[in-house]
Amino acid sequence: IILTNTVYHFKRKFMWKSAVFFLALLVASRFIGLPTNFTPLLALAVFMPRLTDDIRIQHMLPVCIIALTNLFLQPVNPTVFLTMLMVFAATPYVSRNSKSLLLGSVSAVLIWHVTVNGAVWLSSGGSLFNTFIAAIPFDFKLAVSTALYVALFHHAENFYRSISQSNIKLLDRLASQ
Repeated sequence: IILTNTVYHFKRKFMWKSAVFFLALLVASRFIGLPTNFTPLLALAVFMPRLTDDIRIQHMLPVCIIALTNLFLQPVNPTVFLTMLMVFAATPYVSRNSKSLLLGSVSAVLIWHVTVNGAVWLSSGGSLFNTFIAAIPFDFKLAVSTALYVALFHHAENFYRSISQSNIKLLDRLASQ
């Protein structure tokens, strides 16, 4: 019983440390000098339904990370920023209902392209068509980074499940301990 208890506490402590480390990496990713369109945060929003069943956490974690880290970054037009937050809040819903990481990722990038660039057009004027065309290179890189990070998260999830021998979602498991 003592050995089982020790292993349980070790796993619990390891999971908490891993979760804190993961969140710290997500926050740090906003500051380490990567291009603004090469970020794990949209992928996190896509992946949130696989981390927890708690819908509030699914929607609020990506939004909070963006909102808090943005306080320390270059200012963004408020209309564009609010639209970005709405995309990050809506993405877990889309991902949860698509039940496919690929479809969730593509949908998230398309929603981003239409809404955020629509907000850019509203705030700056000009031609809507030209705004959408000009955004394609930026959004293509966003799509590539989202796909790469979703693949990384998926492989990390498989690894976690293999070592934990549990089908309980990571954040749900942390919350229950």
